[in-house]
Amino acid sequence: MNTYRIGTVVSLAIALIAYPGENLFAAKKRGPAPAPQAQGNTKPNPKDPGGHSAKGVEFAKKKEYDKAVEEFSKAIEAEPQDAKNYFNRATAYRGLNKFTEAFNDYSKAIEMDAKNMAAYIGRGEVLLQQKQMDNALADFDKAIQISPNDASARRFRGFVYISKSEWQKAIDDYTVVVQRVPDDGGAWERRAFAHRSLKKFKEAIADYTKAIATDPKDPDGYRRRAQAHIMAGDSVKAAEDFKAILKIKPDDVDAQSRLKALETRANASPTPAPPVPVTPPAKAPPVAPPAASPH
Repeated sequence: MNTYRIGTVVSLAIALIAYPGENLFAAKKRGPAPAPQAQGNTKPNPKDPGGHSAKGVEFAKKKEYDKAVEEFSKAIEAEPQDAKNYFNRATAYRGLNKFTEAFNDYSKAIEMDAKNMAAYIGRGEVLLQQKQMDNALADFDKAIQISPNDASARRFRGFVYISKSEWQKAIDDYTVVVQRVPDDGGAWERRAFAHRSLKKFKEAIADYTKAIATDPKDPDGYRRRAQAHIMAGDSVKAAEDFKAILKIKPDDVDAQSRLKALETRANASPTPAPPVPVTPPAKAPPVAPPAASPH
């Protein structure tokens, strides 16, 4: 899409999963490449006297994913029945773009804990990066069955629906996201795109306005809203948005050219139609019947 590139705006959230006794949390990272992160303290674990799980977390936080994989592998040796170690190693594998290994570890975590919502989301993201949309959708569906209002699962499923042009389903999912995370500019933006695709321009413009409010210095927010104004037939509002872009980025060539085109169109006077000669009826030539339309 020319104004909304799915492949680069989706947020791929990765995290080291939090379990009782370990104060970890899921951290989101924007961009096409995953970057596992975690923060917090980990307490000594008598089942893992080498502290490999905690060391793995620290390496992952520093984005030293190869070392994190080594530590999580040792943690799995110490605690082979603990699903979190497989989840965490899958997360580190994703940081290394080793998607097959990540998929296998997420699947193992799910096998050991069928209610592990985060593992379904993680595996769904791996499938999403491999463009296996239907399989990713199945994992996000499962995560939402476990936790219907989880913003991450809804965010990713909404993205899959956009890629499949299922606009209303995308709107429904992103509605849950913006209700739970009102400052998620990406969610407002994607819901706006879905509204725009349904030609619901009023709703699209309202959502683009919300997205702009989360980052008023992003020129692309105004650009997307300007396009919605143009599609809605409001050149004046579109021009205002292009002017807003130029206040932020005076050398924006796209905004300059689009604004100039709108102003030229607005200032152009319509070309008068040539006069129609009036011929007296008595002298008028006979009028031929219209040709039949082909069927």
